[in-house]
Amino acid sequence: MEFQFDSISDFFNMGGYAFFVWTSFICTFLCMAGVLFHSVIVSKKIKQGVQKEKARAERIMAARAARKLKQQAKPKAQISNNLEHTEVIDEPKT
Repeated sequence: MEFQFDSISDFFNMGGYAFFVWTSFICTFLCMAGVLFHSVIVSKKIKQGVQKEKARAERIMAARAARKLKQQAKPKAQISNNLEHTEVIDEPKT
């Protein structure tokens, strides 16, 4: 196996194009790090949004269930109240 460069300094010099080569590597890695950082932040925001929507849906379902139970109990209470307040009228009052 042959190395293209004779020494480490020749490797870092890149045949006189070191500035352009290493600048392009640095820019590439900075862009990749930026994409990774942005992806992590967006992922966290999406997960938080999903958790908020899930909690909201659970609250809505609980409120609907409570309202349904309340509505089912209400007619029974009205029937019992109506029976207590009814008067039996046999003869007209004068």
